[in-house]
Amino acid sequence: MPPEAGNGRPPGATALQQAAEWFAVLHDNTAGEDERRRWQAWLAASAENRLAWARVETVTRSFASLGTHTQADTAHDILSCPPSRARRRVLKLLAGGGVATLGGWLGHTLLTAHGWRTQLAVWRADERTAIGEVRELTLADGSQLWLNTRSAADLDYGPRLRRILLHAGELLLDTAPDPAQPPRPLVVDTQHGRLTALGTRFSVSLEDEATLVAVFDGMVEIAPRDAPAQIIPAGRQIRFSRHSAAPATPARSARESWTRGLLVADDRRLDDFVAELSRYVSVRIEVAPDIAALRLVGVYPIRDPARDVGRALTAVQQALPVRARQLDSHDWRIEAR
Repeated sequence: MPPEAGNGRPPGATALQQAAEWFAVLHDNTAGEDERRRWQAWLAASAENRLAWARVETVTRSFASLGTHTQADTAHDILSCPPSRARRRVLKLLAGGGVATLGGWLGHTLLTAHGWRTQLAVWRADERTAIGEVRELTLADGSQLWLNTRSAADLDYGPRLRRILLHAGELLLDTAPDPAQPPRPLVVDTQHGRLTALGTRFSVSLEDEATLVAVFDGMVEIAPRDAPAQIIPAGRQIRFSRHSAAPATPARSARESWTRGLLVADDRRLDDFVAELSRYVSVRIEVAPDIAALRLVGVYPIRDPARDVGRALTAVQQALPVRARQLDSHDWRIEAR
């Protein structure tokens, strides 16, 4: 057992998930020195990360038949193992019941091809944000780009196209005229289709099965991969999948408040608000089913998530007949008062 485990407390869900994601990154046969350096930095960042990686090593030792190795040696063996053979061995091990909690994440990461490719793209992205981080960028053409918490995007400005590829999370884009002549189209691509900016300010959010775009100024053309394109004007938002688009609805101005370090609840269901708040913190917040549909109105700070989550939950208690209980260092529960 690693020395960090002496306190008897297992690593949290976030650290375990990150360890599983790093397993996928290091296991890819195109992983380079940059990925290895970033993994080492993550490993050195906290004792919890090292303990989570030790859980991964428990699995990798089993399928790679390793002896006493260092963490770096284990990663080298992972990289040396052919992907198809490694997946079969991990699957066999997981089927036998090894390390149940970690096994769920490893099984999802390694055995779901699309999810595995997506996670690799996230970790290799040009720009990505950590839990609770919001980043503002000035692009080469003068456009302003904000990336919300847990987001990842690639930037590809070429001679014919200004392209942003959103792999995960949410972005807000305030476009500028292209200084190049002739002007190059500015597009945002997601797994569901392409959005072309037409002199605009708009947000793009990736959901499980769809992309949500909200237009605050100008216009945006959306082109789902397998459905007709259409123009979305300012003040409207639309959710589309690869195959279809839902009817447009009024755009919620609250959708861009996160760029100012705020979450706005404009008559939102409590469980919906808490789901959004949870994206900014590494703790789990559970809402009791009997109060999930309560409606919430208010403005809640998220600029310093580690501090502000407690303040936000205190404000929720003042606004609604509920109470927020901290069960342990990783779990909160909101229930009727």
